[in-house]
Amino acid sequence: ANKLMKGFIGSPHVDTNSRLCMASTVAGQRRVLGSDTVPGCYEDLDTADLVVLVGSNTAWCHPILFRRIQQNRAERGAKVVVIDPRITATAEDADLTLALKPGSDSALFAGLLAHLADAGLLDPGYIERHVAGFDAALANAREIAPDIAAVVARTGLSEADIAAFYALWAGTPAVVTAWSQGVNQSAQGTDKVAAILHCHLASGRIGKPGAGPFSLTGQPNAMGGREVGGLANMLAAH
Repeated sequence: ANKLMKGFIGSPHVDTNSRLCMASTVAGQRRVLGSDTVPGCYEDLDTADLVVLVGSNTAWCHPILFRRIQQNRAERGAKVVVIDPRITATAEDADLTLALKPGSDSALFAGLLAHLADAGLLDPGYIERHVAGFDAALANAREIAPDIAAVVARTGLSEADIAAFYALWAGTPAVVTAWSQGVNQSAQGTDKVAAILHCHLASGRIGKPGAGPFSLTGQPNAMGGREVGGLANMLAAH
Protein backbone atom coordinates (compact mmCIF):
# COMPACT_ATOMS: atom_id res chain seq x y z
CA ALA A 1 0.00 0.00 0.00
CA ASN A 2 2.88 2.32 0.86
CA LYS A 3 4.59 1.73 -2.53
CA LEU A 4 1.29 2.03 -4.37
CA MET A 5 0.38 5.39 -2.81
CA LYS A 6 3.83 7.03 -2.85
CA GLY A 7 5.37 5.44 -5.90
CA PHE A 8 2.51 4.85 -8.33
CA ILE A 9 -0.37 7.15 -7.40
CA GLY A 10 2.09 9.78 -6.19
CA SER A 11 0.35 10.79 -2.99
CA PRO A 12 2.40 12.14 -0.04
CA HIS A 13 -0.48 11.45 2.34
CA VAL A 14 0.87 8.25 3.83
CA ASP A 15 2.17 7.94 7.37
CA THR A 16 2.62 5.22 10.00
CA ASN A 17 1.75 4.92 13.65
CA SER A 18 5.45 5.67 14.22
CA ARG A 19 4.60 9.37 13.86
CA LEU A 20 2.56 9.38 17.06
CA CYS A 21 4.89 7.54 19.37
CA MET A 22 8.39 7.50 17.90
CA ALA A 23 9.05 10.82 16.12
CA SER A 24 11.57 11.99 18.76
CA THR A 25 13.58 8.78 18.48
CA VAL A 26 13.46 8.88 14.68
CA ALA A 27 14.84 12.44 14.68
CA GLY A 28 17.36 11.77 17.47
CA GLN A 29 18.81 8.64 15.87
CA ARG A 30 19.03 10.29 12.47
CA ARG A 31 20.71 13.32 14.02
CA VAL A 32 23.30 11.35 15.99
CA LEU A 33 23.67 8.02 14.16
CA GLY A 34 22.78 9.18 10.65
CA SER A 35 20.16 6.44 10.44
CA ASP A 36 16.92 5.64 12.22
CA THR A 37 18.21 2.27 13.38
CA VAL A 38 18.22 0.68 16.82
CA PRO A 39 21.84 -0.48 17.32
CA GLY A 40 20.98 -3.42 19.56
CA CYS A 41 18.78 -6.46 20.01
CA TYR A 42 16.53 -7.98 22.67
CA GLU A 43 19.27 -10.46 23.62
CA ASP A 44 21.31 -7.52 24.93
CA LEU A 45 18.80 -7.23 27.78
CA ASP A 46 19.64 -10.82 28.77
CA THR A 47 23.40 -10.18 28.96
CA ALA A 48 23.56 -6.59 30.26
CA ASP A 49 24.96 -6.05 33.75
CA LEU A 50 23.03 -2.78 34.05
CA VAL A 51 19.67 -1.89 32.50
CA VAL A 52 18.63 1.76 32.69
CA LEU A 53 14.94 2.35 31.93
CA VAL A 54 14.21 6.00 31.07
CA GLY A 55 10.63 7.25 30.93
CA SER A 56 9.24 3.76 30.58
CA ASN A 57 6.81 1.86 32.77
CA THR A 58 8.21 -1.33 31.27
CA ALA A 59 6.42 -3.61 33.74
CA TRP A 60 3.06 -2.54 32.33
CA CYS A 61 3.87 -1.54 28.75
CA HIS A 62 6.40 -4.26 27.84
CA PRO A 63 5.57 -7.04 30.33
CA ILE A 64 7.28 -9.91 28.49
CA LEU A 65 10.44 -7.89 28.05
CA PHE A 66 10.29 -6.82 31.69
CA ARG A 67 10.18 -10.48 32.75
CA ARG A 68 13.38 -11.05 30.78
CA ILE A 69 15.01 -8.14 32.60
CA GLN A 70 13.82 -9.55 35.93
CA GLN A 71 15.20 -12.96 34.98
CA ASN A 72 18.58 -11.41 34.14
CA ARG A 73 18.50 -9.64 37.50
CA ALA A 74 17.64 -12.85 39.39
CA GLU A 75 20.05 -15.18 37.57
CA ARG A 76 22.99 -12.89 36.74
CA GLY A 77 22.67 -10.13 39.33
CA ALA A 78 22.08 -7.36 36.79
CA LYS A 79 21.25 -3.96 38.25
CA VAL A 80 18.17 -1.98 37.18
CA VAL A 81 17.87 1.81 37.33
CA VAL A 82 14.54 3.53 36.65
CA ILE A 83 14.52 7.20 35.60
CA ASP A 84 10.97 8.55 35.67
CA PRO A 85 9.15 11.43 37.38
CA ARG A 86 6.45 8.91 38.31
CA ILE A 87 6.88 6.07 40.76
CA THR A 88 5.50 3.20 38.70
CA ALA A 89 5.25 -0.56 39.01
CA THR A 90 8.61 -0.72 37.20
CA ALA A 91 10.27 1.28 39.97
CA GLU A 92 9.14 -1.27 42.57
CA ASP A 93 11.67 -3.75 41.19
CA ALA A 94 14.64 -1.40 40.72
CA ASP A 95 17.98 -1.02 42.48
CA LEU A 96 17.86 2.76 42.07
CA THR A 97 14.99 5.08 41.16
CA LEU A 98 15.58 8.65 39.99
CA ALA A 99 12.33 10.64 40.10
CA LEU A 100 13.65 13.63 38.20
CA LYS A 101 11.80 16.77 37.10
CA PRO A 102 9.87 16.24 33.84
CA GLY A 103 11.93 17.30 30.83
CA SER A 104 15.30 17.23 32.60
CA ASP A 105 16.59 13.88 31.25
CA SER A 106 18.93 15.58 28.78
CA ALA A 107 20.60 17.49 31.63
CA LEU A 108 21.12 14.24 33.55
CA PHE A 109 22.78 12.55 30.57
CA ALA A 110 24.77 15.66 29.63
CA GLY A 111 26.17 15.50 33.15
CA LEU A 112 26.95 11.82 32.66
CA LEU A 113 28.91 12.57 29.48
CA ALA A 114 30.93 15.24 31.30
CA HIS A 115 31.51 12.81 34.18
CA LEU A 116 32.78 10.11 31.81
CA ALA A 117 35.19 12.61 30.26
CA ASP A 118 36.43 13.90 33.63
CA ALA A 119 36.92 10.36 34.97
CA GLY A 120 38.90 9.25 31.90
CA LEU A 121 36.25 6.68 30.99
CA LEU A 122 35.80 7.57 27.33
CA ASP A 123 36.88 5.20 24.57
CA PRO A 124 39.33 7.28 22.52
CA GLY A 125 39.92 4.46 20.02
CA TYR A 126 36.23 4.14 19.27
CA ILE A 127 35.81 7.91 19.06
CA GLU A 128 38.78 8.13 16.68
CA ARG A 129 37.44 5.42 14.36
CA HIS A 130 33.70 5.94 14.44
CA VAL A 131 32.69 9.35 15.83
CA ALA A 132 32.67 12.86 14.36
CA GLY A 133 31.96 16.10 16.20
CA PHE A 134 32.72 14.72 19.64
CA ASP A 135 34.47 17.85 20.96
CA ALA A 136 31.46 20.00 20.12
CA ALA A 137 29.09 17.51 21.77
CA LEU A 138 31.18 17.43 24.95
CA ALA A 139 31.43 21.23 25.03
CA ASN A 140 27.65 21.45 24.69
CA ALA A 141 27.19 18.92 27.52
CA ARG A 142 29.49 20.98 29.76
CA GLU A 143 27.43 24.09 29.05
CA ILE A 144 24.25 22.28 30.08
CA ALA A 145 25.73 20.48 33.09
CA PRO A 146 29.11 21.90 34.11
CA ASP A 147 29.05 20.05 37.45
CA ILE A 148 26.84 17.88 39.66
CA ALA A 149 25.45 20.99 41.37
CA ALA A 150 24.06 22.12 38.02
CA VAL A 151 22.52 18.67 37.44
CA VAL A 152 20.93 18.83 40.91
CA ALA A 153 19.42 22.21 40.09
CA ARG A 154 18.07 21.07 36.70
CA THR A 155 16.74 17.65 37.72
CA GLY A 156 15.70 18.14 41.35
CA LEU A 157 17.54 14.95 42.30
CA SER A 158 19.87 14.64 45.26
CA GLU A 159 23.61 14.85 44.73
CA ALA A 160 24.00 11.40 46.29
CA ASP A 161 21.54 9.76 43.85
CA ILE A 162 23.14 11.44 40.83
CA ALA A 163 26.62 10.40 41.96
CA ALA A 164 25.41 6.82 42.55
CA PHE A 165 23.88 6.63 39.07
CA TYR A 166 26.97 8.08 37.39
CA ALA A 167 29.27 5.68 39.26
CA LEU A 168 27.09 2.70 38.39
CA TRP A 169 26.81 3.61 34.68
CA ALA A 170 30.51 4.50 34.39
CA GLY A 171 31.65 1.34 36.17
CA THR A 172 29.52 -1.11 34.18
CA PRO A 173 30.74 -1.72 30.60
CA ALA A 174 27.72 -3.91 29.72
CA VAL A 175 24.97 -1.31 30.06
CA VAL A 176 21.75 -0.97 28.07
CA THR A 177 19.92 2.35 28.30
CA ALA A 178 16.33 1.79 27.17
CA TRP A 179 13.69 4.48 26.80
CA SER A 180 10.09 4.83 25.75
CA GLN A 181 7.27 7.35 25.88
CA GLY A 182 8.55 9.51 28.72
CA VAL A 183 11.40 10.42 26.38
CA ASN A 184 9.51 10.43 23.08
CA GLN A 185 6.36 12.29 24.13
CA SER A 186 8.24 15.41 25.13
CA ALA A 187 9.00 18.85 23.75
CA GLN A 188 12.66 17.98 24.52
CA GLY A 189 12.37 14.44 23.15
CA THR A 190 14.95 14.66 20.37
CA ASP A 191 17.50 16.23 22.71
CA LYS A 192 16.87 13.52 25.31
CA VAL A 193 17.52 10.78 22.75
CA ALA A 194 20.67 12.54 21.52
CA ALA A 195 22.01 12.92 25.07
CA ILE A 196 21.62 9.18 25.71
CA LEU A 197 23.23 8.24 22.39
CA HIS A 198 26.19 10.56 23.03
CA CYS A 199 27.05 8.72 26.26
CA HIS A 200 27.05 5.33 24.55
CA LEU A 201 29.09 6.54 21.57
CA ALA A 202 31.66 8.37 23.69
CA SER A 203 32.28 5.29 25.84
CA GLY A 204 32.14 2.79 22.96
CA ARG A 205 29.23 0.99 24.66
CA ILE A 206 27.34 0.31 21.48
CA GLY A 207 27.22 -2.62 19.07
CA LYS A 208 28.53 -5.00 21.73
CA PRO A 209 26.72 -7.84 23.53
CA GLY A 210 24.82 -6.43 26.50
CA ALA A 211 25.64 -2.81 25.70
CA GLY A 212 23.89 -0.10 23.73
CA PRO A 213 21.09 2.44 23.54
CA PHE A 214 17.72 0.77 23.02
CA SER A 215 14.52 2.47 21.92
CA LEU A 216 11.44 0.62 23.17
CA THR A 217 8.66 1.33 20.71
CA GLY A 218 5.43 2.83 21.97
CA GLN A 219 3.16 0.78 19.68
CA PRO A 220 3.50 -2.75 18.30
CA ASN A 221 4.70 -1.91 14.78
CA ALA A 222 6.31 1.47 15.32
CA MET A 223 9.69 0.10 14.17
CA GLY A 224 8.28 -2.00 11.34
CA GLY A 225 6.54 0.98 9.77
CA ARG A 226 9.81 2.90 9.79
CA GLU A 227 11.80 -0.03 8.39
CA VAL A 228 9.67 -0.09 5.22
CA GLY A 229 9.84 3.67 4.76
CA GLY A 230 6.29 4.27 5.94
CA LEU A 231 6.80 7.71 7.48
CA ALA A 232 5.69 10.70 5.41
CA ASN A 233 9.27 12.02 5.19
CA MET A 234 10.60 8.71 3.78
CA LEU A 235 10.40 6.98 0.43
CA ALA A 236 8.77 3.56 0.35
CA ALA A 237 11.00 0.50 0.97
CA HIS A 238 13.45 2.56 3.08
